[in-house]
Amino acid sequence: MTMLDGQTESIKALGRIESFKNDIRMLQATIDRAPLWRPGVSLGKQCDEVLRMITHLEERFGRKLVVTLIGPSGSGKSTMLNALAGVDDLSDVGRMRPTTKHMIVFGQERGDADQFIKQLGGERVERRASHLAATLENVILIDTPDTDSTEMEKHIPLLREAIALSDVLICVFDSENPKRRDHVDFLAPYVRMFAGDALVVVINKCDRQDKNELEEKIVPEFIGFIKSAWQRSIQTVLCVSARRHLKDPMWDETASPKHDFDQFEELQQLIFGTFNRPGYIVDKRLERVRDLRDYAFAEANSEVTKDLERLEKAKEDIRAAEKKAVEDALSTFKTADSRHMVGLNVMLYQRLAHKWLGPVGWVIAIWARLLIFGTGIVSMIRFGNPIRQMMGMVSSLRHFKESRAAIDETGREGWFSAALRYYQLSIRQEWPDIAESLVKSRFEPSVRRIEDILPDKEALNMDLGALWNDSLDVTIERAAQVLSHFLFQLIFNIPVIGILGHVGWITIRDYFYRNVLSSDFFLHSLLTVAISLFLSFFIFQGCVRLVAGSERLMRKTFERIKQQVDRFRPISMNPIGEQIDAVLTLDVGT
Repeated sequence: MTMLDGQTESIKALGRIESFKNDIRMLQATIDRAPLWRPGVSLGKQCDEVLRMITHLEERFGRKLVVTLIGPSGSGKSTMLNALAGVDDLSDVGRMRPTTKHMIVFGQERGDADQFIKQLGGERVERRASHLAATLENVILIDTPDTDSTEMEKHIPLLREAIALSDVLICVFDSENPKRRDHVDFLAPYVRMFAGDALVVVINKCDRQDKNELEEKIVPEFIGFIKSAWQRSIQTVLCVSARRHLKDPMWDETASPKHDFDQFEELQQLIFGTFNRPGYIVDKRLERVRDLRDYAFAEANSEVTKDLERLEKAKEDIRAAEKKAVEDALSTFKTADSRHMVGLNVMLYQRLAHKWLGPVGWVIAIWARLLIFGTGIVSMIRFGNPIRQMMGMVSSLRHFKESRAAIDETGREGWFSAALRYYQLSIRQEWPDIAESLVKSRFEPSVRRIEDILPDKEALNMDLGALWNDSLDVTIERAAQVLSHFLFQLIFNIPVIGILGHVGWITIRDYFYRNVLSSDFFLHSLLTVAISLFLSFFIFQGCVRLVAGSERLMRKTFERIKQQVDRFRPISMNPIGEQIDAVLTLDVGT
């Protein structure tokens, strides 16, 4: 790979890292949408920590790979570091505990530790460098304080920092007591941030155990124990004897090795053969960022899974409660008085006036205007400022296509006030049980406060009004289409058109014969037309009452509203419902 190719790959990798960071920010934004869900606090902090770790990875993107050893007191991790580096005294070993009190950075050059000293401070980081450590050309080894030392509380922040700065984590266990619960529990939250060959488990001092017992009992039981404790499978588990690979192992005369079974060379090959390549570092860092991103999503998914069934049920219960509340609220519209019935007639005759042609259509248009005028008179007498209502009536007469404004004044406020009361009463009856379910799903107890989940009055009025008006418009439009069918118009217009045609034919005929028709003829003809038109319109009104009476329109409207309520999301945009949706979204984020 040429230098230019390497730079290009690094740029592409940095772009992908930014994409992973954006995924975590979106996850964090989703968590922030559910402030009452208690696990969200810790998940948000985990997202912050993951973003911080990724930022550190970006800052050292082109630098050497960081391999960190972590283990309890006496596990032999310092000896293992010396053996890996090929320098016996690079890290202090001995019987005094804790042997390692700082984070010790091992490299080929002194400058390898600069990034850690700058970030963590010189008093917390000790550098060790040796040109004899030829294997550390592209790798930095880090020795950490013991996970069970007497100064553990002081060392915990440093251990966390070391893990955050690591590309590869090597967890060291003592074969004489590998199932150290304190060590395993300490590592549990951190190992989930590493995947694949970025996490290596090493059982050290394997030469101190009987070979058969080691292979047939100790290792299988340990792997099962680790898998259960960490809730994940481990790709790489190696048995090594680090002391064997020192130049001067200084064996105790009474404790010589019991066998030659040792996977130290595999560990060396993994670190220095696989990791110790310049091109590999970019891929490993990118993989590390991906692992961190996946870890954040997996943690969120794990928390949601604990409450998934209860939250889904609570969501359905909220939908059912709001559906019932909407139906109860809209039921107030069904108990309409005569003013509202007149309003429905006005709207229906307006639609008919637009669709009808011929003499009957003219009468329908006049009747629609008269209904608007009557509605305005009722509004003027019963409500508000008479001058203002009269102006509204005149405006409606001038713009009768927009006459809904005139009828809206005839009790809309009373309708919606009653609707809001019914809605709130219905929600209050259902909410206590829902709230208890949410508290069990780790929502804050404050969800029990009914006042916090009731919708805003104006917002609810707008939603209910939109639902009602849309359903009513569709119902009236369908009724108007039925009553305006071509054959329907033809049947009702034929009598009047026939009489007008006959009168016109006689008038034109006598005009050409120079016969003067008397005024009685025209008066009689006019009365005949008027009577015929009146009878046609009278019969038409009967048909309107039969096909689209106010009660029938109301019933049809409510049938349509029920269909819509079955399909749509909670109308009030319940804030708790929105938070539940946000939490459930985390379940599909992995």
